[in-house]
Amino acid sequence: MISEQLAVLCERLADSAGGVRASPRMAALAESIAGRVRAGAEPADVADDFDALEEMLLQAGHAAGLSPVRSYDRLPGAGDGHRVLEVLRCPGGSCPRVELPGARPVPCAVHLKPMVVQRLPS
Repeated sequence: MISEQLAVLCERLADSAGGVRASPRMAALAESIAGRVRAGAEPADVADDFDALEEMLLQAGHAAGLSPVRSYDRLPGAGDGHRVLEVLRCPGGSCPRVELPGARPVPCAVHLKPMVVQRLPS
């Protein structure tokens, strides 16, 4: 569960209008979590901070908190449903976040590096 929360945090940190930036206190806690993971802390080591950030998000009206649950639409760029052969994944291997490759590099806001290309097995 924590790795999924880290993936959501990464996405929200990359979004300048994301919920974690709704208040300076939330932004500071989110950046602190990212910094500690970047420095080598295991996601379980920041579990209490994830809980605190989740509570702040819920209190601020972000109903999903740090949950990866959301409505799923067809993946952008998936076209007619043929398999995507490459995805971008977390450069630190800390979370399950994946994105479709595009023209622009996708940043990981936790590790402060571009996400890396991973070829999917056929």
